This record gives sequence, structure tokens and C-alpha cells, in this order.
Amino acid sequence: MKKYLEADDIQLVFSGKNYFELLEKIIHESKEILHLQTYIFETDETGLKVIKNLKQAVARGVRVVVLADAYGSFPFKKEIQKDLIASGIQFRLYSPLFSSESIFFGRRLHHKIVVADKNIALIGGINVANKYNSGQEEQAWLDYAVLVKGNVCEYLDILCDTVYRKKSRSKLNFWENEIHKKRASDHHSLIRFRRNDFIKQKNEIHQSYLQSIIRAENSIVIVASYFLPGNYFRRILRLAAARGVKIKIILAGKSDVSSVKLAQNYLYEFYLKNNIQLYEWQNSILHGKAMMIDNTWATIGSYNLNFLSHYISIELNADIIDKKFMRDFSSHIDKIISDSCTQVDLDKTTKNLNVFGKLKMKLAYIFHRTIMNIVMMGRKHKKRKHN
Repeated sequence: MKKYLEADDIQLVFSGKNYFELLEKIIHESKEILHLQTYIFETDETGLKVIKNLKQAVARGVRVVVLADAYGSFPFKKEIQKDLIASGIQFRLYSPLFSSESIFFGRRLHHKIVVADKNIALIGGINVANKYNSGQEEQAWLDYAVLVKGNVCEYLDILCDTVYRKKSRSKLNFWENEIHKKRASDHHSLIRFRRNDFIKQKNEIHQSYLQSIIRAENSIVIVASYFLPGNYFRRILRLAAARGVKIKIILAGKSDVSSVKLAQNYLYEFYLKNNIQLYEWQNSILHGKAMMIDNTWATIGSYNLNFLSHYISIELNADIIDKKFMRDFSSHIDKIISDSCTQVDLDKTTKNLNVFGKLKMKLAYIFHRTIMNIVMMGRKHKKRKHN
């Protein structure tokens, strides 16, 4: 989506009870059609409760369509799949091994969308699993979603139907062209949905990140779970800091992927030497993916700032211009930095590392860069074939 459209309402949503209570409410209040698409759908306590709610929706006449990534949701038991289909839910796994979708090696369905009756939706980075919910013993992984209300949600309904049925994207383009004729540019709540899908030649989310950083005048706040940006991205961050933009990056203090954490830490010295402030979230695993510019614009979604999201996965973000949303997000960032983050200090970071620790970080970084270069070779080959 190129241009911003009006929304009736846009709200910031947090992982834990906030998200899953809203999800339950949306399912219960759906009347005609509900799409749910996610990377991880675990059949744990949280997942089984969502399934129960979906079955209840079907029983009262709602058409329910569910698409879960085969890799992210593995193992999704066959008996549960059969039970879902027998209950009337349209269900399939995206890109199981030896399917027509799996010919694009490594391509995963990474977006997280719930849209009901073409008028209300949740999009973001929150999967269906206990770890994103509020448990009794551990705090939910820190992540975000956006609650959107209004006719703009019809775009998400078409997108979900298109991906589920493996259709072309022409209907999306037609809808966008038609709806733009009716849009009002002075509305207080504006949103656009941005996609990344290399196979379909979509690079919208990455462009949103780059363009907004280049235009930033006062402040940039990035929340990133698996933060391995490329050379150009780091360069524009350095240039933004050099022209006086205050940059804060909130990263994982503990990660579920240790090699990414090591590779991420290898770049700490670069950021800190360029006057970029780093903070590590300590309370749980950080899984959020968001950026805020000048307290006036934000992007939130499934897109990680690394080569996997850029070149391989199917991703979805929302770019937002909404004063109340920005106040809520800004207050949240201030609170978690104050209460739950540790600021990274350059001197302490370098002093506390021995030679072996530095070597591990460097090797992890080289490992991930090597994988990226292999992917890039395939990307360049694909470009040559299309030329």
C-alpha cells in the first residue's frame, strides 16, 4: 500500500492479556467472516483456547479461515488439523515440505493477522502461543500489535484470502486504486499496510524504515528483537546521529536465539561510538518489532531488521500517523526504558569481555553474514533471470 488511508480507530496493543482478550472479543463478536494467519500456532493452553473460540464462531455461522506456517507451527498434530476441518474451519498449513509453496526454499509466512467482517483487525508480531500470553510464573514475551477499525480493514481481508487461496495480488491493487479515490488526507487517524515479500517483489516495509530514518529530524526509537541490519542501514543511522538526531535502540537482554544475540552484540561498539544509545530489555524475551520517528510516525508489525525478513519471509507492518497512538507508544517506551531496561555502556561492555567472548561474537556475526551473502547471491541470480 503506497498511500495512507483513514481508520476509524487505531490502538496500540501489547502481548499478554491485552492482546489475547482483544483476540477473544473479536472472535466472539464476528458475524460473517474471520481470517487468522500466523507464523506460530502452538496447541498449548493458549492455542487450544483460541481453537475453542474459533469453533464457537463457526457454530453460529461465521466463516473461519486459518493459515499457519508449517515450519513455525511444527509440530501441528494431524488429529488437531482433522478436528479443525471437521468442525467447519477452513484450515491449512503454509508451505509444508514437498508442497508447491516449498519450491521457494526458506520462504515462510511470518505475518500475524486477525481480521473480522472486513471492519476490525489485529496485526503485529504476536503469535498464538503461551509465551506471548501472560502466564502465572513468567512474563509474556514483549511484543506489539495494532488494533485497527474501519473500512481500511477490507484490504487485510483481501490479503488473507489471496494468500490462503494462492491467488494473484491483482485484486489488492484494484482495491487500493479504487479506495484512494475516496480518501481524505486530513483525517486524524491514518494508516497504511506495508508488505515485504521478495518472491513477489515487495520491499515496502524496508523502504518505510529507510525513508523515515533519512527524514528524521529529532528522534528515532527502534525496538528490535533480532537486530542485524545491513551496512546501508547502519550507515543511515550513523548519518542521522551525526546530524543531531537522538537515537535509542531497545534490544533483547536475553534472546531465544543465542547466535543472533552474539552477532547483535558484536555491533554494539559501532552504535555506541556513533552516539546511538542502546538499552536491553530484561524482564522477558524481547520479540517486538517497531520504530518511532519524531514522536509523529510509527511502524509496527512482523518485520525484523535482518536479512531473513528482508529477503525471505512474507511480512506485514502498519505505518501509522495518529496523535493518540503516538502518545501511548511514546509513554510506553519511556516507561520500559526507566523500569525494565539496562543501558549499555561502552566502557563496561569492552572491559567485561575477554578474548574468547569477543571471538565468539565475531564468529557469530561472520556466520550470519555468510548466510546473508549466500542468500544475496541467489537474489542477484534471480534478478538476472528477470532482466
